Amino acid sequence: MLKYFVLSFFIILIVNFNIVNAETIKIPEWVFSIYDFWIEKKISDDEFSTTLTYLETYDIISLILHRDYDVKTNFLLSIMKNQNIEQYASCSYGWYVTGYFVPIEKDYSGKFITISINENTREFRQDFINTVKIEGWGKTLSGDYLGWYDDSFHINKNALDSDGNILTAGKVAIDTAIIDHDSKLVIPTLPQPWNEIAFLSSDEGTSIKGKHIDLFTGEGQLAENETFRITSYNNKVCE
Repeated sequence: MLKYFVLSFFIILIVNFNIVNAETIKIPEWVFSIYDFWIEKKISDDEFSTTLTYLETYDIISLILHRDYDVKTNFLLSIMKNQNIEQYASCSYGWYVTGYFVPIEKDYSGKFITISINENTREFRQDFINTVKIEGWGKTLSGDYLGWYDDSFHINKNALDSDGNILTAGKVAIDTAIIDHDSKLVIPTLPQPWNEIAFLSSDEGTSIKGKHIDLFTGEGQLAENETFRITSYNNKVCE
């Protein structure tokens, strides 16, 4: 019911607000009201994504990545597009950048196997489970998220970062001995649009050591493709 209220709310507001343009991106200012609802957990992830998909389908918003991309990630990256890279005065070179993503079980076709989760059992596709063990989290056919950490499986309604917060676009995993936790940074040597995103160093991983940054790219197959596209050596990182 709330979803339909939100869509009606948007339609009413369309005639009353101007569109904000950032090069090819257009996001009406009133869309940020529903973004605030999502941040404040007044609407669910699914309601937020459904609303954004509706707005993009009818060209009310245009975002920086392909229309078939995970719309929530696409929206978050669009609003985090950095307009003043020059403000990041401290830069260093020689960084290795990789990507990680959330696989979606419906994209997999392996046989179902049973696993134990907190003394309960559930069935998932085996190739999906194998990917979850690499990436950390995956979205199940039931719509919740299967996590792998501390050598065991976990279920949650959202994918989480190392601090237990919802894993969202714009977060990167870093070695805190090199970059402080919750620092803002840009990586101008990455391909577009990633080279203009203001990232937040709010995640960590046991394999992230030294001058290595692991960048969250979103959910699904297109997000997986982006992990390959951004993986590169000798990057420039500015804080």
